[in-house]
Amino acid sequence: MLSFIVRAAKTFAISPEKGAENIVYLASSDEAANANGLYYYKCRPATPTKEAQDNDVARRLWQESEKLAGISY
Repeated sequence: MLSFIVRAAKTFAISPEKGAENIVYLASSDEAANANGLYYYKCRPATPTKEAQDNDVARRLWQESEKLAGISY
C-alpha cells in the first residue's frame, strides 16, 4: 500500500531542482531585483488567485501560525 502511495505521489511531484528554480531566479536575477511585492510563477510575474488575495484569510493564517509557533505580537 505504501509503495502505491509513493508512486502516486511521484506522479504529481516535481524535482527539488525544479521546485527551487523560482527562488533561485528571484535571488539572482537583475530583472527581478526591483520587483518588490510581485507574485512569481515559473520565473514570471503572475496574478495570484482570488483566494490568495483574501486579507481575512491571510490574517487568520498569520494568527494561527503565531499560536502554533508560541508567539504573539
